[in-house]
Amino acid sequence: MTLAPGSRVGPYEIVASIGAGGMGEVFRARDTKLHRDVAIKVLPEEFARDHDRVARFKREAQILASLNHSNIAGIYGLEEDATSGTLALAMELVDGEDLAQRLKRGAIPIDESIAIAKQIAEALEEAHERGIVHRDLKPGNVKVTPDGKVKVLDFGLAKAIEGDAGAMSGSAELSHSPTMTHQGTVAGMIIGTAAYMSPEQARGKKVDKRADIWAFGVVLFEMLSGRRLFTGETVSDILAAVLTRDPDWTSLPAQIPVPLSQLLRRCLDRNAKNRLHDIADARFALDEVLSDVGAPPAIRPQAPPSRPRVLAFAALFLIGLVSGVFLGRRSITGAADATPKLHGLFEISPPEKWRFVSGLAISGDGQNIAFVARGEDGRTRLFVRPMNDARARELPGTVDARYPFWAPDGRRLGFFAQNRLRVTDLLGGLPRVVTDSGSTEDVRGGAWGADDRIVFAPSFTGPLVSIAATGGAVTPVTEIGNEGIGTHRFPSFLPDGRRFVFYASLGTGVEPGTLYLGRLGGPLKPKRLGGATSAALYVDPGYLLYVQGDSLVAHRFDLGREELTGEPVSLGISLPGSISVSGQRSLDVSRTGVLVYRTDKRSATRLVWVDREGRELNSLPSEVDTWHYGPTLSPDGRRLAVSHYEPGSTSGGIWVHDLERNLASRLTADDKSDDTVVAWSPDGSEIAFASASGSGGRINRVAVLEPGRPREILTAPTFVAPNA
Repeated sequence: MTLAPGSRVGPYEIVASIGAGGMGEVFRARDTKLHRDVAIKVLPEEFARDHDRVARFKREAQILASLNHSNIAGIYGLEEDATSGTLALAMELVDGEDLAQRLKRGAIPIDESIAIAKQIAEALEEAHERGIVHRDLKPGNVKVTPDGKVKVLDFGLAKAIEGDAGAMSGSAELSHSPTMTHQGTVAGMIIGTAAYMSPEQARGKKVDKRADIWAFGVVLFEMLSGRRLFTGETVSDILAAVLTRDPDWTSLPAQIPVPLSQLLRRCLDRNAKNRLHDIADARFALDEVLSDVGAPPAIRPQAPPSRPRVLAFAALFLIGLVSGVFLGRRSITGAADATPKLHGLFEISPPEKWRFVSGLAISGDGQNIAFVARGEDGRTRLFVRPMNDARARELPGTVDARYPFWAPDGRRLGFFAQNRLRVTDLLGGLPRVVTDSGSTEDVRGGAWGADDRIVFAPSFTGPLVSIAATGGAVTPVTEIGNEGIGTHRFPSFLPDGRRFVFYASLGTGVEPGTLYLGRLGGPLKPKRLGGATSAALYVDPGYLLYVQGDSLVAHRFDLGREELTGEPVSLGISLPGSISVSGQRSLDVSRTGVLVYRTDKRSATRLVWVDREGRELNSLPSEVDTWHYGPTLSPDGRRLAVSHYEPGSTSGGIWVHDLERNLASRLTADDKSDDTVVAWSPDGSEIAFASASGSGGRINRVAVLEPGRPREILTAPTFVAPNA
């Protein structure tokens, strides 16, 4: 409906028309009561004639009126003229041009784009917290005032106009209206602007706040590139582009900061489950970019590499991280020339006042290294270091982190902390809990495969299990057979994201282990591949990397036959002590061939008393170069039992420290077994402990003050431990 200047809608006198769209026509008007200028949006006539939808709209308008945010254009009132049938909203009048007008002049500078995007994110965050989804975010609905203030318009109007899917009695002319309100299939209704619709919105499916996050990504992309992201001659062509066409990332400025590029990719993921889940995380990311003036430029995304004739991967080590290249030449017949070579070594140091501990991973594109480090407070945190930046960033909410592993998209990290499997997003925000994992000390690694599923080892012994990265039911993916293999651990996926290799052993921590192959959705009984000292990693064109003894080797692996062929070839990298006898993997490799590994030996440890602030109060006597494991106080607090490992030994003995007299004495002396994991009797007169050897595991007990030959309580083919 067009209103002539001078006509009135309630107390508002029309001054001039501002614009029109599928949601109605907008006029500049004067509030004759409060003497202020307002914007009047007159809703379509067919809308005003539907009493059910008018009633729904009034309810929605009341909710929208509750929004009170500096970046949201407010609603002042709802006017209804029974005589003419006019239904109109009185809204805040925002001076300035909208982004659609601004983008006609080309791309917006990066710093200005970030500032605008941050204010849009703040507006969306306010609305989403109140359960309101915009559904029609686009440059035309974002105004920037002359002083740089952003105002988002038409919040929630798409939902208000939509009503129930069955209530839509007609459809707008899709090819002419920039905003579409169209009766869809039984799946739902298409409402919004074609070029800014999320894929699920374009399909007429139910939408939530992630549809706004998609539109936010499209708007931000267009501000930075100065180009429409999805185009076409017809609305159908545009929708097809939304559903099938990948963004042209090369159209972005060359100097775009890495976190900003990552944010765009996360917002524009067609799979809503993988898309950024909360706009607050986008705001965090933008804050970080704004505060980091010297942010490095993003590396241009490249097409997935084809299988090369020359296989090259850089290798890094933490204390040190070493970089090198392994060349596996292929002849015309495709046979591999098993001639590994290395070159180009370099180191990476831990952050100041931190030291590396077990746990590192490299993203699939080889651009980011995740590692675990321990601080002066004795607790671990998770860090990420870009390959093109000398700085490592501590990820918030990762206290006590262990065993990080990357999602295939390189945007998310899985890890274990405080007895839970957690996932964190590189764009910011706190990690979310996926599931309880059992004791973090007992967990033995995880990996992220296809269909957003995670495979992990929830305990020190037992099979591997699987869970969706978003949470849900935990299901077993391997089973312990009769072959005496009692523990499955440290899985790693093959390129298809469904098959995985993992390490298995008796769980005694003494004997060499075995590599096995499992698969998601397949039989639980795994396929034996061969012996190894560590878990394995796959690298193109068809090798498994693992440790044999103290040496890193490459072993030809036939993906089709699922078999190791030929003999393993040493890469000339010695890893003494960095790969534990439990099969723990202190190395990782990217899809592009970048290998990271640790070469430091297990360092000596001291037994110290600290207060609640982490200040050292006293130390206990200990042999030089001894490594300690599992200190456990007696019930009366007067004694401490702990496993001591002598230099070069993989077998520990139980020692008891008399804390009052500051003396220590050895309680067990069998050099052929690994004695560890202590539990005190209630009266403190005895201890029970785990004893592992090549023949299996046992639980023994021994008197503390009158030590003699330990008495056997339980034997098992795998590792077993007491629990106090």
